[in-house]
Amino acid sequence: MNNPQLILASASPRRAQLLTRAGIPFTVLISPAKEPARKPALIPTDIWPATLAYIKAAAVQKHLETRNSKLETRLIRAADTIVVSPTGAILNKPRHRSHAATMLLSLSGKTHTVITGLCLLRGRHLRLTRAIATCKMKRLSKKQLDAYLDSNLWRGKAGAYGLQDPSTGAGTDPFITLLSGDPTTVVGLPLQLLQTELASFPKD
Repeated sequence: MNNPQLILASASPRRAQLLTRAGIPFTVLISPAKEPARKPALIPTDIWPATLAYIKAAAVQKHLETRNSKLETRLIRAADTIVVSPTGAILNKPRHRSHAATMLLSLSGKTHTVITGLCLLRGRHLRLTRAIATCKMKRLSKKQLDAYLDSNLWRGKAGAYGLQDPSTGAGTDPFITLLSGDPTTVVGLPLQLLQTELASFPKD
């Protein structure tokens, strides 16, 4: 799948890596949008990540239009990922170590949901969708939790973890099992969904 006009509206190195591995050419343009601190009550949780992705993409489009940029006609792709705990709480990126610890303890030994929203935007053409995956975290001992927190692998990740991160912060002992869904959804960019949407997105 080739789309040389794609703009990645994200600072995430993991999303960039996924696009590179999939052979999809892109240009990075970090969105200037400031995300809402919390989800409005009227917006369902399952569509909230797509809403956040749209906020990012729209901000990039406005920025390009204001600057009269040569990139203005390019297709903008934005994504946002949330983890939903068993209690229904939305877990975004942790603000600090203790926040990460609280998130991980709420998921320890439990099954939870990961939702990644996807937005494609170019001019008047807009596509919003999302992918859902189900994961289970093994029960973490205090030693494993402390080691993972010490590793700093939790930084910048929804739910304070990465799918293949080792539970001890080193070695090859992942503590997340993917029960259903595309693993790239958990990483932050559902590639199968993206390729399907790119194939049917209007060309003009």
